[in-house]
Amino acid sequence: MNICIKRTLDELEIELQSVELSLRNSSRCYETSQLLCIDCGRTLPGQAKKCHPCHNTELPQRYCTSDTRVADYFAILRRVELWPTAKRFGTYSVSDTAFRFTCAKTDLKHNCTAGINCPLLVNLNSLLERVDRIKRNMNGFCLRCIREDDEWEESKKCAHI
Repeated sequence: MNICIKRTLDELEIELQSVELSLRNSSRCYETSQLLCIDCGRTLPGQAKKCHPCHNTELPQRYCTSDTRVADYFAILRRVELWPTAKRFGTYSVSDTAFRFTCAKTDLKHNCTAGINCPLLVNLNSLLERVDRIKRNMNGFCLRCIREDDEWEESKKCAHI
């Protein structure tokens, strides 16, 4: 993998991981319209009377807390295949990785009383802006000069760049 692409992917990974710290540092708690099954841990709609898989009827209110936001963040990253990063960031192109960040925001079905000011949504929106900026600032390289990884040193001397 060429050094420019590797550096860009490393920046994207750092941005992804920085969100966790920000989410952990936001201690406010908000109500959601969801219920939580205390037997199996499933999140249920607010109007549910019981958890059908385990038949539990004890369903307290689910809250948007620092811990639930971190859990929701990593769950959505797993769904769009951005987590765990060790496996993912060496596999996808920069464009594909950036697209997966967009999918994470689009696929997130989070709703709490903080609305658009929920730390999870604020952090995801900020992350998307940073990802877009990193992608736009990525230095290109001459397509005529692309070589196999072991030939990169020679190809980066190209006058076309």
